Amino acid sequence: DGVRHARAGRRVPGTAATMTVIPDTEDKVINAELSYAGLEITGLTEESIAAKRAATELRDALAVSYSFKNICKIQYLGAFEKLTKLKLDNNFITRIENLDHLVHLQQLNLSFNRITKIEGLDALTKLKDLSLFNNEIQKVEGLDAQVATLEHLSLGNNKLDSLIDAFAGLRPFHGLRILTLQGNPIHDDPDYKLYALGRLPWLKYLDHRRTKQDELEKARDLYVDEILEIEDRENDQRLKAEDAAKAEAKRVKIEASNLTGVPDLFERMLAADPEYEKLRYIPNKEAPELCNGLELFKDKYQQRCEAFTELMDDQLERKKNERADWQAVVDGELRQKDVEAREWVTEFETLKKHALRDCDKSEAGVTPELESRLRDLLDKSEELYNKLMAQEQWTAVVIDDLVTNYDLQLGDIVDESKKHVMDYFEYARGLEETYFDGFNEAVGSVLMRLGQEELDEADEEVKDFLGDKDRFMNSCQNHHDSHVNAIDTAEETMSKEEKRRHEAEVEELREWQATRNRGRVAEMLAMRKRYRGEIEEYLEGE
Repeated sequence: DGVRHARAGRRVPGTAATMTVIPDTEDKVINAELSYAGLEITGLTEESIAAKRAATELRDALAVSYSFKNICKIQYLGAFEKLTKLKLDNNFITRIENLDHLVHLQQLNLSFNRITKIEGLDALTKLKDLSLFNNEIQKVEGLDAQVATLEHLSLGNNKLDSLIDAFAGLRPFHGLRILTLQGNPIHDDPDYKLYALGRLPWLKYLDHRRTKQDELEKARDLYVDEILEIEDRENDQRLKAEDAAKAEAKRVKIEASNLTGVPDLFERMLAADPEYEKLRYIPNKEAPELCNGLELFKDKYQQRCEAFTELMDDQLERKKNERADWQAVVDGELRQKDVEAREWVTEFETLKKHALRDCDKSEAGVTPELESRLRDLLDKSEELYNKLMAQEQWTAVVIDDLVTNYDLQLGDIVDESKKHVMDYFEYARGLEETYFDGFNEAVGSVLMRLGQEELDEADEEVKDFLGDKDRFMNSCQNHHDSHVNAIDTAEETMSKEEKRRHEAEVEELREWQATRNRGRVAEMLAMRKRYRGEIEEYLEGE
């Protein structure tokens, strides 16, 4: 960074002189002319470079340089689709923006600008080399998307003034090997170097100097307590992140198998039960009697849930395999028809090329013989169009049959899944009935002891509740009805979702089928029009 040219009176670090560039004074934006001029092309001569540049499509460009162009804003880079290297150094840029489409970018140079904040880089997940040397940045931020990829970071000659904040922001970058912070206020701190090496022991170069093992060991010893605390905190964060990732993967798998709400149905059932809290501790918290059967209910439900989950996972695999098999058949059918169509088009293109070439060579213009050939070519173009159209109509019928067959095959799997769903929730209802039978037996025992005045373990509030028979019995029935309703609702939701997914997938295929057919017909109509136009132009010019 220290040897980069400065512009308009800027000093080059490490030199005694100031290099002045006298460019255009007007701020510029990136336009088509500037885009082509910025393409980085190698060649033996200026002429060969210019020729290569002229022949290069912007979308295929890999490297572009806009150094010293008086650019004040990053914009109009949409044409670059494959860019891996972009240089925007020595300009008047104040904000990092409009780079989200450059997803292949690996090197970005924004040195010698007026940038105050690191931002706008979230989409650049392949970025390895980032230079923001000589800007006005005060904080290390906005680099979360590059944690796994960044290897070289230059933030020299900025306004970083907090060692703690700067290296807290850089600590997650375990792949960082080259770091430049020279020229910031933090660089003047006497503890800067050891502090940096203690926090980032994986660095190979710090401020253009190779790190040494004895310095790394000294930094570790000096800050051992702080570093151990940081490592413990990072380990806790890593474990939490792993747990969160596992939970998310489990959620995604459950959702994919249409099991959302099934594993936690028991807990949700109790949470939605309006009577549970009133009944669970009768006659008292130390010796509850009514709801003891819920533990057995829960254990049996969980055991059956595990088996049901495996069953629905298998059903999901069957659906995926059915779709893959269908896609393979469709792709094979379309590939065969495409090969046949290309042969017809190539044959006609050859005839057309020869006929038009002969017309171009004829000094007498379009002779009667050539005119006959051209009119014959018109007939052949119409024949080609009719053949292609007939082929497409046949292909559309074949695809329609394949989609219909897939609909039936998938429907069989879905019907089987619905049967599994019905059996599973019927089992859950059986568990509830068994539980409620035991519950009612306990209710009878408690009421009998209450009538015999032998329920001394219950407090007066519980006795009053039990004594109001209508209220108590309604509470017991609502307790049961709430559970049954939760089970019925879960079954209905799951069955409807099976049906919805089936219909949505088939509808998606029907839409693809119609879009493809429209596209092919439009393509053939355009080709027919183009061929006729080319031939008729020669006939009209005779």
